[in-house]
Amino acid sequence: MSLPRSVVPLESNPEVFTRFAHELGLSPEYAVHDIYSLTEPDLMAFLPRPMKAIVLLFPVNGVYESSKDASTGKEGVPQASPIWFKQTVRNACGLYALLHSLANNPDTLLRESKIAQFLSLNPRPDNKYDDEETDEFIVSISELYNKNSSYGQTAVPQAEDEVNLHFITYIEAEGYIYEMDGRRNGANLLGSSSSEDLLQEPLVRERVEWYMNNADENMKLSFSLLGLAPSWD
Repeated sequence: MSLPRSVVPLESNPEVFTRFAHELGLSPEYAVHDIYSLTEPDLMAFLPRPMKAIVLLFPVNGVYESSKDASTGKEGVPQASPIWFKQTVRNACGLYALLHSLANNPDTLLRESKIAQFLSLNPRPDNKYDDEETDEFIVSISELYNKNSSYGQTAVPQAEDEVNLHFITYIEAEGYIYEMDGRRNGANLLGSSSSEDLLQEPLVRERVEWYMNNADENMKLSFSLLGLAPSWD
């Protein structure tokens, strides 16, 4: 089986992401949750903590395309970088967002999971995964992906359809906050972390607000946020 050129995109749905994450190796003690606000205390209060990763879905436009290869880092690059995957399959940004969430939170993974085994067998000195072995891993989980991309509450598009929505992930690694985007050239350092809980992290809130402020007016309602955190079960 060869690497597909494009796939049906994942729906921004916590049940879909949780099911897929568990099949990739996320511990049943964790789940993906809807996040309805990063600023309203009442909407944030009911969410489980700590939030280990935050996934943003946003509309792609010219502002994003012209800025995605520019670093927004505010300080020197740390010695160790987080694990980053290059997106090589069109419309698969939800998968890469999920991989970034899981790979950079190894404490949430089952030891014998698919993703944990891949990382242990294919270490990278710079933690950048953009080669044929990574594509082989994507192919190996393609059946899981195809199954989960068929779930959801909205009409399923065709794999060849042009989709102008894109998933990216925010994670904390060794005291720093990063924006993880498979369409960039690597992890994007935002600055030092101020909390172990990403819901409390100003850098994440500011970055999400940047995307919202630069969105086309007719796409303002196309944003959504998901978060990796302890399960309610």
